[in-house]
Amino acid sequence: MKRSFWSTLALCLGLVVGLTLVPGVSAKTAKAAKVKKGKITGTVHMINKDTSTLTVSKGSVQRPVGYTADTKWIYGTQGSNKPATFDQLKEGWYINCDGTFEGTKLMASACRFREAK
Repeated sequence: MKRSFWSTLALCLGLVVGLTLVPGVSAKTAKAAKVKKGKITGTVHMINKDTSTLTVSKGSVQRPVGYTADTKWIYGTQGSNKPATFDQLKEGWYINCDGTFEGTKLMASACRFREAK
């Protein structure tokens, strides 16, 4: 009888501990699943080197794009391109950036730009 009681108690405690750890694990996977990849294309409206952001406009909509030292810059079209640097980018040029969204701001991992669309 004593052995059955302790075995049942240990099983119940194990179950309670297991159920309290599962929501923490699923919350982390849910946050990882919320990372939204995206793309922004348009004309470079404004470049702000102090905050490492670009403002890209398409029609009347302006969207912020952030960049880091790890952002890959490419000059040209998809079929004909060559490595570039951020300093070559100018306002008024067409840009196509891929990355992940942090709210409404795209954090660019790669951007391809050229003088005209």
